[in-house]
Amino acid sequence: MNEDWDFYLSTVDDHPASVFVDLKQIETAPDESRPWLLRVSVPMKSPRDDGLTDREEADLLDAIEDELFAAVARILRARYIGRITTQGAREHFYYGSSAAGFAEGVAKAMLRFPQNEAACRDQADPQWETYSNLLFPSDLDLQSIHNRRLVNQLTENGDDLSQPRDIDHWLYFPSEESRDQFLVQIAGNGFRAESFLDKETDVPFRFGVRLIRSDRVELETIDGIVTDLLLRAENSGGAYDGWAAPVVRG
Repeated sequence: MNEDWDFYLSTVDDHPASVFVDLKQIETAPDESRPWLLRVSVPMKSPRDDGLTDREEADLLDAIEDELFAAVARILRARYIGRITTQGAREHFYYGSSAAGFAEGVAKAMLRFPQNEAACRDQADPQWETYSNLLFPSDLDLQSIHNRRLVNQLTENGDDLSQPRDIDHWLYFPSEESRDQFLVQIAGNGFRAESFLDKETDVPFRFGVRLIRSDRVELETIDGIVTDLLLRAENSGGAYDGWAAPVVRG
């Protein structure tokens, strides 16, 4: 089974939240054979002041997660799709064929952790709306995940992230007018722009532009640049399609 796990920081009910999710499931969701949402919430004993995980409790929470996975995913054949840590609790999300045996499996798993409690609830969710609307990241959060991955790849290749270099950004728009509106927004920001037309005639976003500018690629820096471009593109009806940079070693 193909999986693609990653995390991002968000807010849930106006509270800080850490989300860990299998991004790969969006390609096949919903799974018609697993229409039932199974949720297990485990309150933390010593959360941080912001309601997230304290480092000292992380190992215990990971052990509970493993035990729940063995009881729910392996035995009940449910699909584990992610977890949210917020407001002093960690909630795990599965999709199964039904809720039969769910509460019993969780109770058995928690026998190893008598000092901890777990609350179960289940509901029909045949369209996997909880996965799509709650767990799966927004376009902006997803792009931040990709930014972090690219920066990590550069680091693994010995890159000196503090060294400026030309960075290419690609964006696409539904019309020439939409693209021109975006280019007016970024005029004066130092980008060199190369407009082009996608060879595919049946795609809705044919009007592309490549932006080039010399910048550093520390995560905070590149994430800020990309966030600004993405939001400006969306404001003009377009979409941001990623960036690339050469490795620069110190």
